Amino acid sequence: MYAGQFTSRFRHRDRLRHDEGAPPVADIEQAKATFAKFDADGDGRVTPDEFKSAMAAMGDHLVTGPMAEAVIKAKDSDGDGLMSFDEFWKSVQG
Repeated sequence: MYAGQFTSRFRHRDRLRHDEGAPPVADIEQAKATFAKFDADGDGRVTPDEFKSAMAAMGDHLVTGPMAEAVIKAKDSDGDGLMSFDEFWKSVQG
């Protein structure tokens, strides 16, 4: 899964939830809950390994280490090699 596919997946889910009358995933509380699923150690940053594991837990076992690294790198605006909640939030906002 590439960075665009990752963001697209959340936007698609947002549209589906909106169509069902549920609040959109862009709601910050829902985004925090989603981010927490990726942030396995709860330190506020998602590593490529955490990203890969979370995707596998959601049923996407095709995400490789290099793919996870590419997604994190694409979202990592401060260059620390990790995805913070703010970086995640910006990516789901479009």
